[in-house]
Amino acid sequence: MVLPQEVQRKVSSIENLATLPNIATEILEMIRKSNSNMREIARVIEKDVSVTTKILKVSNSPLWGFAGRIDNVNRALVILGLKQVTNIVVAVSLYSAFTKLKPNPYFNREKFWLHSAATGQISRTLSKKLKLNFHGEDFVAALIHDIGKFILDQFLSEQFKYTLEYAQNSGKKIIDAEKEVLGCDHAEIGAWLLQRWNFPEAISTAVLFHHHPEKAPQHRDLTSVIHISDMLCEMWGIGFDEDTTKFYLKENPGWNILRNTHPHLYKMDVEKFTFQLKSDIDKARLFIQLIGE
Repeated sequence: MVLPQEVQRKVSSIENLATLPNIATEILEMIRKSNSNMREIARVIEKDVSVTTKILKVSNSPLWGFAGRIDNVNRALVILGLKQVTNIVVAVSLYSAFTKLKPNPYFNREKFWLHSAATGQISRTLSKKLKLNFHGEDFVAALIHDIGKFILDQFLSEQFKYTLEYAQNSGKKIIDAEKEVLGCDHAEIGAWLLQRWNFPEAISTAVLFHHHPEKAPQHRDLTSVIHISDMLCEMWGIGFDEDTTKFYLKENPGWNILRNTHPHLYKMDVEKFTFQLKSDIDKARLFIQLIGE
């Protein structure tokens, strides 16, 4: 992933972006090596009291659907699984890191995180409905699909402010305005950052192509799920600039990709599914509340 020289120089020089928050980096590295046991991973997580507390809050909430009591990280790993706990660690780490940054009156941070979390929850529901198992990568990719917007907001704030104003005044989508003003868009910036952080290729690909899943060279099912979840979230009024008045799921490029590989989707009651997503929005609000406390 190559960014325009000026943009890359700017974001490359920012110390905050040099690495993912330490605990998430360490966990992702341990998973990549695939020879670490759960007890070792639990010990790494437990070194950070704040992250541990939030993992247990989320684990014991209605979000993951476990009826018993999870009172330590090792039990969370056994009950929820390594991928799900990793999802929570990444979410908590990113939220904690980015919420400490300076506010910007031109960018609604609260709306940004709600949109991100809601897209994550919808992607989990959609994957389950479609009987697709991405081992948790759908939630993480959906949660951070717009992370490039946050980078623009925080570290290229003047250019981003102008881009938002230009999009509003011209009636263009923000992603198109970004291309004109910056020479790249938030999806490309987000994918560049995730590659720098050594995220799994499937996740960085889904982030890069989440507006255009038909252009993804691989991981098209995952990318399509993120794209559709993003659009459904926008349709529910939790988003930024997508025109969802003309959004028909059955005509969506991402839906066509999934339908070509999973023919049983032709029988799915799309309208019914679409209007049953309120519970996912509610879960997203709870998730933000839990990791933000």
